[in-house]
Amino acid sequence: MVISTKINIMNTNKFIKGGIVASIVSFILANLFYNFLFKTYFDANIYPTDFSTIKWWASIASTLCWGFFIAYILEKVKVSTVASGATLAFIIALIVEANFDLGFYAVGVIYKDVTVIVADVILTATIASIMGAAAIFVTNKTKA
Repeated sequence: MVISTKINIMNTNKFIKGGIVASIVSFILANLFYNFLFKTYFDANIYPTDFSTIKWWASIASTLCWGFFIAYILEKVKVSTVASGATLAFIIALIVEANFDLGFYAVGVIYKDVTVIVADVILTATIASIMGAAAIFVTNKTKA
């Protein structure tokens, strides 16, 4: 019996380009949605937080991690269409964000009720969907 030792190597250029694009899209849309469009809703439904003490380096690092996480999965699964990238990123974000939000709700540090969790999960998944679409769009338009 022969066992294949072929290793499936990821396309590093696509991963980096997709990760950077997904991170930029995430940063812009999260700020647009959470700080402008839905600010009043979230301010009324989360426990008071002092955002004047935000650590910008950590915010940027977190956004980069999220963008590269999405890009990594899209590249490993070999997603090739914008629609598939959007769909897979949406599903990933639904699961990951529901995990985080329910965990935070369990210890009562952020959310006042379950309704805001649903809103946050859907909003995060929508942003991730656009991130995934943008990452695939850019990686398909450039040579690896």
